[in-house]
Amino acid sequence: MLPVRRPAGQSDLPLLPLPAVISIVMPAHNEEGYLEPAVKAVVAGMATRGHDYEVIIVQNGSSDGTSQEADRLEAAYPHVSVVNRAEADYGKALRDGFLRARGDIVVNFDVDLVDLDFLDRALAVMQEGPAAVVVGSKRGPGSDDRRGLARRLVTTTFSVVLRFGFGLHSSDTHGLKALRRGPLETLAARCHFGQDIFDTELIIRAERNGLQVREIPVAISDTRPPRTSIARRIPRTLLGLGRLWLVLRRDR
Repeated sequence: MLPVRRPAGQSDLPLLPLPAVISIVMPAHNEEGYLEPAVKAVVAGMATRGHDYEVIIVQNGSSDGTSQEADRLEAAYPHVSVVNRAEADYGKALRDGFLRARGDIVVNFDVDLVDLDFLDRALAVMQEGPAAVVVGSKRGPGSDDRRGLARRLVTTTFSVVLRFGFGLHSSDTHGLKALRRGPLETLAARCHFGQDIFDTELIIRAERNGLQVREIPVAISDTRPPRTSIARRIPRTLLGLGRLWLVLRRDR
């Protein structure tokens, strides 16, 4: 285990030790040509940081050469493993990766959103206190969302629905996240939904169970076309949120 590092100006704050193992979960659906450079960037970056780590690629329902590309990466790098799912489902891929992880901290990276600076900052936040979740917010102060206008409007609308319909305090739930496996493992196993809703459900359950959710700003931009069109994603997400509201109301 690496030594504890104390941020400047925090001399009287009790710090937690850095995690013994970090698990990085990367869902991959039709990411041929994009997956290999993304995984190589993660492996190279983690090698310089001195953490014990694993990279879990969750190949889900790809119809191109993503599965073969993932297998080549698994064969080439001892820290990389592959989980194969027949169904194309982003949320269930995240859930499977989280539940299979052995790390104390589980970090979610999309293939088109690898941000090792986020990982460093999230670990620093988790050292400072008991945060169970650190979200890389696209909407909080200091964030820089360079995606197209339509995607930014969808994110804003989604966040407003979560705040007023679910009482969620976090401004964002999708994308970059660092998660403590210990306090979240049972909640993740209880989550009902996949697709665009799993990580939202997990964060709502974390907040409602009294776990601390922190946010840090991130900068993001479009690096490739989205895998699901906005026209398909909006009705699917709205239906999923309606079903989630009913399930959470029943659970409460």
